[in-house]
Amino acid sequence: MNIFDKLKKQIRDLLSRDSVRHIGWVYSSRMVTAVMRFAVAVVVARTLGSEMVGVLTIASVVMGISERLLEMGLTTTMVRKMSMHLSRGEEQKSASIFQRIFFVRISASVLFVIASWFVAPVIAERMFGNPALVMPLRLAGIGSLVWNVWNNTDGVLRAMEKFREVAIIDVISHVFRTVLILFFAWKAILSVEHTLIFNISQVLVAFAITSLMLPKSFFKGTSGGKYPLKEIFSYSGWIYAFSIIFMVFDRLDVLMLGYFREESEVGLYGVAFTMIKPFELLPETLNTIFLPKVSKFTKKIEIFRYFKETLKLTSIIGALCLLLIFVARPLMMFFYGAEYEQSVQLFQILVGAFILLTILNPFNLIGHSINKPQLFVIMASINLVLNFTGNIIFIPRYGAVGAAVVTLVSRVLGGLLGLLVLKKYLEKWQEES
Repeated sequence: MNIFDKLKKQIRDLLSRDSVRHIGWVYSSRMVTAVMRFAVAVVVARTLGSEMVGVLTIASVVMGISERLLEMGLTTTMVRKMSMHLSRGEEQKSASIFQRIFFVRISASVLFVIASWFVAPVIAERMFGNPALVMPLRLAGIGSLVWNVWNNTDGVLRAMEKFREVAIIDVISHVFRTVLILFFAWKAILSVEHTLIFNISQVLVAFAITSLMLPKSFFKGTSGGKYPLKEIFSYSGWIYAFSIIFMVFDRLDVLMLGYFREESEVGLYGVAFTMIKPFELLPETLNTIFLPKVSKFTKKIEIFRYFKETLKLTSIIGALCLLLIFVARPLMMFFYGAEYEQSVQLFQILVGAFILLTILNPFNLIGHSINKPQLFVIMASINLVLNFTGNIIFIPRYGAVGAAVVTLVSRVLGGLLGLLVLKKYLEKWQEES
């Protein structure tokens, strides 16, 4: 058997696995919804005008930050723990986890909505000097509540590995939103408030459909007692800390580039970053698919089998993504024109960082298998320190190229150091097993 036959056999083997089919469903749905979001963004921008788009952007950012802060790492915690208990046939415990986290989400989100309703006028007028922001900010508070309750039901489907259903629901809800916005834009009655309401409605539709698919036992009282909140928060606290650190790390390059260099250079870097975004959906998809799988591992042999099988998949993906380096120039010229030719080199460097992210991220998920969520905080902190230090040194001297190179190098060094930390914890976990 020659090398090409072996490669074809490996590809056939990969395509026959559930994991690959799950990745296909989720990634395809994310690409489809990304296209719909882009089309809607163009229509909204043309309909509302730059001033109202600015109001919409501020409200949307506030809603996104509020949702992330209120999420508190509970979704990842729920998927991890529910996957483990479902694999052991402990459905009562899974239902109890769902109910306890749902109650926490509702309580925190309702309190936030009430507070934001009264605080919105103060923020709109004193911070932004724009009374038109009052209602959009209030809607942003409501949106953060809806997002959080949907996270709870979506997490159950992910724990049950119903990724085809997750993908279909995502597309259906986005179609609903897209139709409403396009209809109101066509009738020339679209406003900032309408757009926000339709964005929230999309999530509400996804929540409604998902809720109908959950086992009825999840909405009833459990006979096995309430799941300990201490056990939930002792895990979610670390995930919450990780998400905050990662949120800073993820856009630190842009913030520091904006501080040290001209806006035009930030624009060139921003375009390169925007071009890489559709491909960055892949590492996010891998995390979504593999989280419930690794949460079930209890033996060393399962973990090392996962390393081996995952590396086969991500290596093939990484090799294919290397082609992006060679098509970067025609892609950039086609979408953005000659004005952004300098973004080509930045895009090519960022592709390398993306490939490393795709290969290394699935390994890091083993932190869930060995029940060490603090690993994610350690890894994110390492990357944050490396990124900040590198940017301080290289951005003032090399500008956007320096920021891109630091992003790539920090991924390499951070990934290697993270693997060493993981190895240390894994060895200790093996001894305890």
